[in-house]
Amino acid sequence: MGSFTWNRHGLYDMGGNVWEWCEDWYDNGWKYRVLRGASWGNCGPRLLLSSRRCIGSPDVRLGDIGFRCVLVCGSAAR
Repeated sequence: MGSFTWNRHGLYDMGGNVWEWCEDWYDNGWKYRVLRGASWGNCGPRLLLSSRRCIGSPDVRLGDIGFRCVLVCGSAAR
């Protein structure tokens, strides 16, 4: 945590670590989900972008795929 400087929104550590599952479907056939970002297994500046998107089958479980927990400002933690 806090290993890198903040982004233009004042947020730290928004890239790297693991690919993030997104709620969005990649295709209209509802077979694949969107994976966002990149993981520790990716190298090179073109691969380590938070805007990077990839395709993934929802039943795949790998060590470099995860998700991000979000707490909306002003809401109570549970």
